[in-house]
Order: sequence, then C-alpha cells, then structure tokens
Amino acid sequence: MIERIKVFTYCVLTLFIFSFFMNYLNQSNNPSVTTSKQLEKSNFIIVIDAGHGGSDGGAVGIDGTNESVLNLQIAQKLNDLLTLEGFNTVMTRNDENSIGESGSSVRNEKVSDIHKRMDIMNGNENCIFISVHQNFYQGSSSWGTQVFYSGNNEESFHIASSIQSSVVSLLQNDNKRAVKKSGSSIYLLYKAQKPAVLVECGFISNQTDLFKLKNEQYQKQFVLCVADGIINYLNEKGALYGF
Repeated sequence: MIERIKVFTYCVLTLFIFSFFMNYLNQSNNPSVTTSKQLEKSNFIIVIDAGHGGSDGGAVGIDGTNESVLNLQIAQKLNDLLTLEGFNTVMTRNDENSIGESGSSVRNEKVSDIHKRMDIMNGNENCIFISVHQNFYQGSSSWGTQVFYSGNNEESFHIASSIQSSVVSLLQNDNKRAVKKSGSSIYLLYKAQKPAVLVECGFISNQTDLFKLKNEQYQKQFVLCVADGIINYLNEKGALYGF
C-alpha cells in the first residue's frame, strides 16, 4: 500500500512539473509572446540568497542538521529552475563556505558576510532579492512556510504574498500563516531598498517538516511553488517596472 502511494505521488508530481514547463514551452512557440518574455527576463535579476554558511550554520534541526545545508540545497534548486526558464539569476553563495572575510573572528566574519550579501543586492540595479532560510521554535508543534518582507519597498509585500499563496495552494493547504513584515532582527530585509523577501521554508524543530525539507523530491516541489509565486508576481507587476 505504501509503495502504491509513493508511485501515485511521484506520478502526480511528474505530471505537475511536465504541465508547468509545457505551459511555458507553448508560450514560447508564439513569436510575439517569446519576444515579450525575453525582454521581460533580460531587464532584471533575481538574487537568490542561501542563508548562513561557513562557521555560521544557522539553526540546528532536531537531528543535528545544519540550516545552512538545507538553505543551499533549496536555493540551488530554485536557481536551476529559474535559470532553466530563462531568468537572469545571481546566487550569493554557491557552496558551504561563508562569503565573509576569512581569517578574522567568527563575529567579524559574520558581519563581513552579511555586508557582502547586501553589496550583492545593491550591486544589481534592477533586482528582486529572495533569501532562503529555515525556521526554528523551541516547541516542536510549529510547522509550515512563512514569508517575511522588507518594509522599505512596497513591492516586497506583494512578492511575499504571491510566494506564500503559491506554497499554500499547491503544497501546504492547511498552512494558515500570513506573510510578516521583518523587524531589525532580519538585517538584510530591514536595510534593503530593493524588493526583498525571506522565505522560511519550514521548521527544522518539527520532525515532519524536517523530514520533508531533507527530501530531494519535496525540495523540488517546494521550489516549484516558490518559482510559481515569483512568476505570478512578475506577470501581474511586470509592467510597473518596465519588465
């Protein structure tokens, strides 16, 4: 019975991914749509930020898994998907290392790391910033994705809402969490002037969430939802920015 469920889930996921890409393939066969899409995608950059790294492993899951590892795995899959769809992307880190200045104290490396991430955001004139993280709470009952947004650019709220909506409707139907404005504790969003959000993919303090987040197929499902939210936002708001 369990094997049948696994096969059914795999088939549904495969069909969903196939339908998703066929939709864009069909659009690309229309010359006028292709030109429009290519112009839109060439006019901006999606910065994908895999949170933490190096000596800063972030939160630690109930089985000892470092948040930074999951952040990178999910960020890389999101980058691969968006790149495949023709978007211009930049990743703040591509491996397990910090991007801060090495050889200094752990604190100074962390400060350097966060400033370099901010420099990457500011160095890409027309971009949206997507930071990937995992949540943690002392109790084990909290679960589900929640997206935080910068209060400095009104478009951040719309991006966050679109991503949250896609995740809930496509993957987490029982998730009642609402998007939330970041405070000063999320430095990158608090200081960001560009459209910027932080995606807390799930709670690594929750056994069910952690099991899913470590599963490669679930990671693929999840980034498909995030990408869907980004694309929906761009389709609705693209004209505002001249995308």
